[in-house]
Amino acid sequence: MIGSFTLVLLICLGARAQDDSVSLPGRLAALVDTRFKATRCPGLSVTVASKNKIVFSKALGTADLEQGVPLRTDSVHRLASLSKPITGTIIMDLVEQGKLALDVSVRQYLPEMPEAYQKVSLRHLLTHQAGVRGYTSEADVAFSVTHYATSREALKSFMAYPLMFEPGTKTEYSSLSFTVAAAAAEAVTGRSFQQLAADFFAKNEISGFALDDPLAIVPKRVRGYLVDPNSKIEFNDGRVVARDYLAGTTGEATNARFYDISNRYPAGGFDSSAEDLLRFVVAVASGRVLKPETVSKMWTPQSTSDGTKSVFGLGWGVSQRKGEAMVGMNGLEPATQTFLRYFPDSGVGVALLCNAEGAHDLPKLLDDILEAAIQ
Repeated sequence: MIGSFTLVLLICLGARAQDDSVSLPGRLAALVDTRFKATRCPGLSVTVASKNKIVFSKALGTADLEQGVPLRTDSVHRLASLSKPITGTIIMDLVEQGKLALDVSVRQYLPEMPEAYQKVSLRHLLTHQAGVRGYTSEADVAFSVTHYATSREALKSFMAYPLMFEPGTKTEYSSLSFTVAAAAAEAVTGRSFQQLAADFFAKNEISGFALDDPLAIVPKRVRGYLVDPNSKIEFNDGRVVARDYLAGTTGEATNARFYDISNRYPAGGFDSSAEDLLRFVVAVASGRVLKPETVSKMWTPQSTSDGTKSVFGLGWGVSQRKGEAMVGMNGLEPATQTFLRYFPDSGVGVALLCNAEGAHDLPKLLDDILEAAIQ
């Protein structure tokens, strides 16, 4: 016979477990609702998965300030550098098919590249170890207004610039290295990167993704903003530039400066909702897109020639949180700020997308969402 205290304890423990399960979306909603205003995001999308199933999705604020359009959970954001894991997965799909090889010279696919690229491989390009720079001013890349039909065409604008270092000897973040990788994919398939991406999504029954073509009609695409006009533009090389182009423009929020991202579609040009992004990650993790051994390679930290381990796998950021393996990426461009975190062992994932540059405290909000989701 069960004693009354034991019976009460069992009932309480059962109720507690049930409440914890039911209350996770509630805790996440309360957290996001409380912190939303302080972020200064016009619109904020947050989606959380647990055990590879979406358990929470919420959209707060506005997709278009001028038209007063509310943000929805299926609103499509600019993903910025969260595009790199997508492109890395597309390239690894072609590697699986035998159309590309990770460790041969990229000039085997792109003979027009300068001699300096003879030592550059796809592995170097996907792990930020190639030394691709391709500009004298990062502003020329960030605010390009030229529209390119293909990544191979975009190469012509920067391939003559010298590499920054001997390929494989160090890790230095490079968006244009993904343009080179995509151009190689175009060369072996005869398809533009835009077509390759569409083929990949269709083959794997992945929906909700588009490329951020400023001339195309992209359904549900949100407008992008700058919410801290007094902020400076900080580039990877340490330079800090004032936003002189805003002279005479008033208001705490402004429209983002126009740019055409076709020069770096593979690095930062995909659009999607937070939900569709997380569904893509779960599909990759579950072995529905690539072979498990390919995913393992993609999510393994790569090392430089001297054995130094980097924070990048093949297209993906790779690290740990409290001892648990974690993959993902941060994204920042004019008009958008984005975060993706996924834990392969537990199936916990978070996608956080804001339609503005200059938002506040998003990394802290992300960490608090992770803390709540992992408990």
